[in-house]
Amino acid sequence: MDNILGGTEGFFSVGELSYIWERGLLERRLCGCGKPLPECEIWSDAVALSMGGVQPGTEIVRELVRIQRSNVRVRNTWRLLRHESHTLTPSLQSYVTSHGRLYQAIAQVTGAQVIVDSTKRPSDGALLRLMPQVTPYFVHLVRDPRAVAYSWRRRKAQLDRDRPAEMVAHGTVESTLNWTVWNLAAEAVDRRSGGRSILVRYEDFVSKPRATLARMLDLVEERRTLPFETERSAHLTPNHTVSGNPRRFSTGTVEVRADDEWLSNQRTRDRFMATILAAPLLRRYGYSLRPSSS
Repeated sequence: MDNILGGTEGFFSVGELSYIWERGLLERRLCGCGKPLPECEIWSDAVALSMGGVQPGTEIVRELVRIQRSNVRVRNTWRLLRHESHTLTPSLQSYVTSHGRLYQAIAQVTGAQVIVDSTKRPSDGALLRLMPQVTPYFVHLVRDPRAVAYSWRRRKAQLDRDRPAEMVAHGTVESTLNWTVWNLAAEAVDRRSGGRSILVRYEDFVSKPRATLARMLDLVEERRTLPFETERSAHLTPNHTVSGNPRRFSTGTVEVRADDEWLSNQRTRDRFMATILAAPLLRRYGYSLRPSSS
């Protein structure tokens, strides 16, 4: 979804921008273009521009990571939504200022009208309304929690490191509780969005990808041609995403299709546990207590 939008004229995908300080600048993980992020011309120029024309020193970046870890966790979402610009602590204000200037610099360097940020933490979304450089629009993406629990148990290679590594796996209870809390936090951000948000289900996207992405273009009032070759396949160009799913390195013609392996392979006890823990929100998002391939 992120990469298809990023390949649309006037749009620029940054991946999960919240990880630029830690994973990008400190750990030097790979940009979507294949270079270590500090060596990518786009990011080198954007970061320097946001910092007044110079590259930030390691201590400045470490301080931004420290502030992020202390104040911009998912559990902080509701507190951040109560803040106004004049109530921020000096450290949090410095983080908001740095991040806001970075968005502005990205727009200047790339010429993009719309920046697509696939950061998933609602707490990061809560801070966007405090950045005068940004007019935020939100896509609240939700997937069946049983599928999420199954996916988080898989072993997935991380392709942006300089040595072999895997994404951290999570158990069913942990992932389902996180699913519930993150979606409740996302709903809180939606309510403060001033109507600039839509709810999108993963299942609807993989069923009708072109129509779903057209809704997002309508949300930001941009009439553009999406890079679809057929109703279900799109042409992905190389990108400059900071972080995200390993699929961000995919280019060329890619077909959008449902990943429904969990329907036949998920353990009964895992499915039962995920259903019980997520039951209060299942019906709200249109999911049945007894999932099926239909």
